[in-house]
Amino acid sequence: MLNNITGKAALILTIIMITSSAFSRDLSYKIITIDDVSRYDEDRIAYQQVENIIDPEEHQTQDTSIAALLIIRDRQMYLFKDGYDDPKIVEENRVIREMENRLIMNTLWEKEIDGKPDYVRITDRRQEVQKKEIPFGVQENLDERYNEFYAKTRDSFIQRHVEIFKGLMVNRKDSELKVERRPIPKSINDDGPTRYFTSVVGKTKDGMIYYAQDADGDGVTETFTVHLPDGFHWGYKSGPNIIFILKNKQENIKEIIGNLTKYAFEGTPEEARIINRQFNQLDVEIPKLMDDIIQMDLETERILNEAKE
Repeated sequence: MLNNITGKAALILTIIMITSSAFSRDLSYKIITIDDVSRYDEDRIAYQQVENIIDPEEHQTQDTSIAALLIIRDRQMYLFKDGYDDPKIVEENRVIREMENRLIMNTLWEKEIDGKPDYVRITDRRQEVQKKEIPFGVQENLDERYNEFYAKTRDSFIQRHVEIFKGLMVNRKDSELKVERRPIPKSINDDGPTRYFTSVVGKTKDGMIYYAQDADGDGVTETFTVHLPDGFHWGYKSGPNIIFILKNKQENIKEIIGNLTKYAFEGTPEEARIINRQFNQLDVEIPKLMDDIIQMDLETERILNEAKE
């Protein structure tokens, strides 16, 4: 009996592993650092937000809750970070806690994303002009001017790309839009409704790749990326170079990206309006269409008319 249970458990685990592998997409990333930016001679903006632990061991050395906004304008670089913890101080604390035998996994990174930057660095042709950061252990933020600028720029930037992605959904036949939807395996005792993993990918005419994912099947998009394969990066496998939002937990970001996979699968409001207009036109055209395709021969029509008299 025990062997049968063990065998079933192993089978379920195998199925889950296979399914997870099928759903997988390379979401490798590296937190943005100015020193590693490949070039600064073109204007651009990049946003990165990570709230996820893939490998607890690996993420002891990588911030598990951080957002970064990079702006390059006239060869000047502006880098904001929200939820920023100084990696050097984190490492010092890790060594101390390890020596004192009180190291708890994933508790080294203290600050979480709160929509207000804790760090800003400005350079001119890589020469540092200004650097401000909130010290470790201090629960404060930068000046309100930085906060307002950061939030306004971030939200507007994401929203514009979301509108482009929705445009690709409306123009599905030309944007190479692909939607993937698969049931998420359940445990034997789970009698609840089946949830579905949903992802969507589309491509603009200039080669920009858009991707959204609802991995847990709750109907809310939590991962959204935009990438232009033009060689711009900030290190090996640094991830999508325009937008990289991984496992979002922020309500304001959810309001912007939350419906992307739903729209991809069910259709956007814009598509619904187009279809409604088509039905309005059909209402007018259907009677004539019936006259054209449904015709009674003359003899049958004569007999029918005589029967009605």
